[in-house]
Amino acid sequence: MAARRKTLDALLERERRSSSAADEAGQSRRLNSVWRQKVIHWYFTLVAALQRQQARSDGAEAPFDRSTVHVTASLLDAYLLSVSSERALRYKHDRPAYQLLATTCLLLGLRLDKHDQAQEEAPASADEPSRGLKRAKPHMMDMSAVPATEDAPSEGAALPTASTLLRISAAPKSLTERHVASMVKEVTSSRSFPRSGVVTALDFIAALAGASTDVGQGSVTLGPQDVEAASRLADASLRDSSSVGLGPSAVAAAAITLALARSQDASLAHLREQVHRSLFGLEINADLQASIQRAEANLLASIQARAPPSRNGVRRAVPVAVPTAHLIPLEDD
Repeated sequence: MAARRKTLDALLERERRSSSAADEAGQSRRLNSVWRQKVIHWYFTLVAALQRQQARSDGAEAPFDRSTVHVTASLLDAYLLSVSSERALRYKHDRPAYQLLATTCLLLGLRLDKHDQAQEEAPASADEPSRGLKRAKPHMMDMSAVPATEDAPSEGAALPTASTLLRISAAPKSLTERHVASMVKEVTSSRSFPRSGVVTALDFIAALAGASTDVGQGSVTLGPQDVEAASRLADASLRDSSSVGLGPSAVAAAAITLALARSQDASLAHLREQVHRSLFGLEINADLQASIQRAEANLLASIQARAPPSRNGVRRAVPVAVPTAHLIPLEDD
């Protein structure tokens, strides 16, 4: 339990470091919610296709999964919330500019996620107690280290290049590798680009994972089925622009609570309390509680909106699934 508390405290500290005034509620108005929803769907679809492609090619486990989408979306949202209002307005109305930014963030997200996974798996030495939490800001993402036209051979699965992403996303011919290279430098040099690993709701969910679900007094452990259910709810929250800026720990708390509400015979109030204690300890923060309540309300509204109506007109809740369709362009249908 002490090790888990240490992990959660480290995640919360990294979340606090990455937060800024730009993350306040209401900043989602800077975003084009329709375009963002299409892009998040595209991210999930593309990552799922890359997973299938990797499995067909050599059977190796792909270095990208839903966590890649969460990291990528974090980069996209953080950048848009950090730029001036004039630039934000451009990305809200200029489709090619938004498509370039979305493609660039995916290119960076694929590499960031793999880098952070490798750092987490590497054993930390006594001389490197914070290994995996710090890395150089722009240099590892320089396009000289991110090939533009050929998939670079590497240990394990090759990561898609700018050229590959542009091709499979059906990007307009006016969008080239040169444009992506320029955008990479702009994003990585911005104040929003993370100086340490990106913290997502999935990290908090994973921190509570165990062999089986147990809701103890102030100590919640999630079994595999509840981890998957909470992760799917976190995916659903990612698609909702109104949840931008709430913070990954708040989204995780809401997702875990609702996942447990489906599997456990306990009141929602009791589950909320136990999940809060497990993630945040005994400290009560009014702003945090408000964020969790808002994330929970957004999730419930999203689930209700996705549920098909039953014969009596009442909508039934349905599982939130990751898209598995073929790759789609970012253009409107």
